Amino acid sequence: MAFEGVQTAIPGATASGNLSTKQYYCVVKNTTNNQYALATTDGEVIDGILQNKPNAANVPANIAMAGVSRVVASETLSAGDLWGTDSAGKAKIIESSNTGADVGDFVMGRVIQGAASGALATVTIGAPQYKVESA
Repeated sequence: MAFEGVQTAIPGATASGNLSTKQYYCVVKNTTNNQYALATTDGEVIDGILQNKPNAANVPANIAMAGVSRVVASETLSAGDLWGTDSAGKAKIIESSNTGADVGDFVMGRVIQGAASGALATVTIGAPQYKVESA
């Protein structure tokens, strides 16, 4: 079963819209002050993982930007995998190979406890992030 640990949250964060079905998904800052939206670009840098279920724009959003969090898996994740976001805001494996499909993707942390696709994994977030570069 996925678990959480100590987290640092983004103060004053609010939802950009209804995110009530996106608890434990990856989010990014949008262009409106303090608002965050679902991450929708494969491999992008995220600002954190949504911890609550805000049901409208401007509703407070508890976003873990550092620490240990649950996250929804987009594929089977195993302990020790490096992870990043897919285009649906879910966690996917990021291969550090400089010739693979993940070139250009950002690593957001490491999987502590794995999960099957659609289930909750436990991950670190806020560790040094880096981009997988080509050879």
